[in-house]
Amino acid sequence: MISARLRYAALGLTAITLGALALLYAKAGAPAPAAVCLLLTGACAEACSWVRRAAEQLQTAHHQARQQALADQRTGIEPWASWCCERGWVTHGDLHNPDHCTKETPNR
Repeated sequence: MISARLRYAALGLTAITLGALALLYAKAGAPAPAAVCLLLTGACAEACSWVRRAAEQLQTAHHQARQQALADQRTGIEPWASWCCERGWVTHGDLHNPDHCTKETPNR
C-alpha cells in the first residue's frame, strides 16, 4: 500500500503542475484546456486534503488506543475483567456469567 505521505506529495505535485499548465494554456489563448486543467487542479487539491484528513483521523485513533492501553496498564485493568467478577471473587463454571461467582474466602 502506498503511504499517505507519498500520496499527499504526488497529489500536491500534480495539482501544482496542472495549475501551471492551466496558466500556460490561458496565456496561449486556449480557454477550454485551461478550464479542464483548472478543474483537475481543484480535484487534485480536494483529494490531497482528503488524504490529509484520513491520515489525521487514523493517527488520532492510534494515539487514543495507545493512551487507553497505557492507562489500562497503569491501573492494572485486565481485558477480561468485564466478563467475570470483580477482584476478590472466584468463578465457577461459566466464566462469562456473573451469577456463577462466589466471594473468595481468605485462607486461615
